[in-house]
Amino acid sequence: MKIVGFAVDVSRSRDERIVRDQRVRQSLIRATLDLIQAGDVEPTSGAIATIAGLPSRTLFQHFIRMSDLYAAAFELAVSRAFGPDRKVDSAAPLASRIALLVSDRAQLFEEWLPVWHFAERVQRSAPAVGAGLAHLRGILRERIAEWFALELDALDPVARVHALDSLDRTFGLDSWMNMRERQRLSPMRASRAWRFTAEATVQQALAGPGPSSAAA
Repeated sequence: MKIVGFAVDVSRSRDERIVRDQRVRQSLIRATLDLIQAGDVEPTSGAIATIAGLPSRTLFQHFIRMSDLYAAAFELAVSRAFGPDRKVDSAAPLASRIALLVSDRAQLFEEWLPVWHFAERVQRSAPAVGAGLAHLRGILRERIAEWFALELDALDPVARVHALDSLDRTFGLDSWMNMRERQRLSPMRASRAWRFTAEATVQQALAGPGPSSAAA
């Protein structure tokens, strides 16, 4: 079992000091994530220590830099929200897969909004968070490839890359954030708009190159 923010598996350790330290460490990470999910885009050491019920000095005994704590909290958020994806039924009609993917991601990304704002705010001061965000985008892209593997595999390599790029943009975090944050649509309206747009985009992306692009 991997314990977030600790490189060594200590879950079976009998050393009480190590176990106690790990519990404190986990408490600080969870407190940080609790504040993030409550809307605090850059939790302070004092706020985190208060939520964890610990003295501020204890925090810096376990995390020399706040960026390390932020990275551990981000890792915990990812592990909670982005576990194994729903198994894809490749034999299901394309329209059904689109609807299911929109539904799954709308719910997931809506819950992820506070963590997204946090990551955007601290990624410069906490490069590990920025790297984690980039890695997460890669995971989401790979899952898109799985959802539409049947159609993508029927395309030639160049067309497949272009189609996957289009699908990744359509079903990515930024697409949902744009509707919710910039267009200020409600979750229900955003989900409906997303499905309508996605159906048209997917059909076009998976159709392969048209005559004009083939001639070019």
